[in-house]
Amino acid sequence: MAIALPEDKVFTIAEYIEILNVFFKSQSARIIGEISELKRAASGHVYFSIKDKENPGSLDAIMWARNYQLCGIALEVGMEVILNGHPNVYPNNGRLSFVADTVELVGEGALKKAYDDLRKKLEAEGVFAAARKRVLPEYPQRIGVITSLKGAVIHDFENNLGKFGFTVNVIDARVEGAQAAPSLLAAIRAMREIVEDEGSRGTGIEALVIIRGGGSLESLQAFNNEVLVREVVNFPVPVIAGIGHDQDVPLMALAADHMTSTPTAAAHLLGRSWEEAYAKVREFSGLLNRFPLELQRVQNGLANTWDGLVNMFERSLEGARQTLMLGAQAIKHNDPARQLALGYSIARRNGKVVRSTAGLRAGDEISLTVADGEISSIIKSIDHGKKQTARPKKISGGHQEDLGLV
Repeated sequence: MAIALPEDKVFTIAEYIEILNVFFKSQSARIIGEISELKRAASGHVYFSIKDKENPGSLDAIMWARNYQLCGIALEVGMEVILNGHPNVYPNNGRLSFVADTVELVGEGALKKAYDDLRKKLEAEGVFAAARKRVLPEYPQRIGVITSLKGAVIHDFENNLGKFGFTVNVIDARVEGAQAAPSLLAAIRAMREIVEDEGSRGTGIEALVIIRGGGSLESLQAFNNEVLVREVVNFPVPVIAGIGHDQDVPLMALAADHMTSTPTAAAHLLGRSWEEAYAKVREFSGLLNRFPLELQRVQNGLANTWDGLVNMFERSLEGARQTLMLGAQAIKHNDPARQLALGYSIARRNGKVVRSTAGLRAGDEISLTVADGEISSIIKSIDHGKKQTARPKKISGGHQEDLGLV
């Protein structure tokens, strides 16, 4: 695009350079080359040269401290990189430089080395330690989501989140390419403001979800950015990373409080506690629905049990009554008074019942108990050969006659 300058206008050097820089600002480009010289200033700015690998072309480049810190790459001489930026003329000396906003490593080997180096550094600091990670709220409802609104990722996430009254606050961000890291950083900081501004009112987010589809190590470079990793570690609420990669898991995912393989898995993680609670409610509802039937069954069982107890008690009572009757009859039948009334008597000597002739002698005094009293008697003679003693006979002198047991 050409700039139409007035032909009769005479410009100062400063004016002309300003015009050039306005024009150059619109000439953003991506250039590839190898770093040949490099200097880091005390201010944090980085000055270097970039050259073609096969041609003699060379260009001075500058990366301001903020952008260099955000790029997450420690630039070194010999690295092949892709710079994204625009040309600029320095007014003091008219020197042209390429102002790089972002830098990307070229080649799988260089990317892998940078990944491994940063991973070791962060591991040594305990950034990935399980003890540091936080649990999700038991029943989260207010969710913050950072992702690209282009594509199906956000739809997959929302479709699998479940109908549990979630409030989802989404911030669009680049998730691939040179501008992904600055875009993600801005989104994370915007979410932080939501937490800090609205958290005290109970309207802030309770969990942050950062998601994208899978991709190659190169396409996931933004998620291996040290600045972004530390932003996730220091975020005020738990962070879920649903970035997904079979090998060389993105460092942001390793640093997150919860790591899932896909955006769908992240949605299921958020809804898990709600699903479990819903299952318990359904189970309880089923119990309530069955309660009347169970109550009727218990009532029927109690009624049957009561009837059985009554029948058993009645049978036991009848058995006891029969036993008592038989016992009474036996007692009555074996009552000594009954035997006496039938004509039997009980002989005693010295208060002891006489059961045999053994130990008795003529002249011994015995007493005989009959139905209507007692008779005192003296034994006249004893016949040991007879099973029955002679019936008592009256003797003179007012004494009773000698008696034996009949």
